[in-house]
Amino acid sequence: NSMNVAQGTPKPMIQGVDWVIEQNGNAMSPLYQHVDVNHIGATGHSQGAGAASSTASDPRITTVAPIEGARIVPGSHGPALLLCGGMDTTIPCASAMSSLGSAQFPAMFASNLAATHTNWISPTSGPGMAFASATTAWFRVFLMGDVSLKSWFYGPSCKMCTDTATWSVMQKMLD
Repeated sequence: NSMNVAQGTPKPMIQGVDWVIEQNGNAMSPLYQHVDVNHIGATGHSQGAGAASSTASDPRITTVAPIEGARIVPGSHGPALLLCGGMDTTIPCASAMSSLGSAQFPAMFASNLAATHTNWISPTSGPGMAFASATTAWFRVFLMGDVSLKSWFYGPSCKMCTDTATWSVMQKMLD
C-alpha cells in the first residue's frame, strides 16, 4: 500500500514481512503454516532494492538480494547478494560495488554486464534469466540450505565468478 517501499515508519517492506508472518499463524489464511519464519529473504528492484537493502538490519531477515539499487545500511547483517546492471545509467553499479567494502558479513557484488535498468525484467532470457537464476540460487543456498548450489557463489572458481561473459563479480567472506 505504498508508492515508496523504502520509506516510512515502519517501512512498508517490513510491514509486508509482518503481514506474511501473521498470515502464517492465521488458520484462515492460504499461507497458514507454509512460511519458514526463521529463514526470510528480501529482494526488490530499483526503489525496491533500496527497500530490500534496508530490511537487512531487521533481525528476522536472513539474507537480501537487492537488484539495481543495492547498498549496505547501518545494522545490516548478511549474507547479501548485491546485484546491478553493467549498462544501467539510472543507478550505476558504483554504489553497489562500494557497499561491498562496508559489509562485515558474507557478500557478493555481481554486475550483469548486459543489463540496463529495465531490460532484465523478462526472466525468461538474457539478463533477466541471469538475475532470476542468481537470485533463486542465492535464496536456495541461504534460506533453504541447498548445498548443491553453493558452487554458484563460493571460492574463486564459483559459477558466477567464472562466467565472465555475463558477470563481473567481487566476493567478501565467501571462501
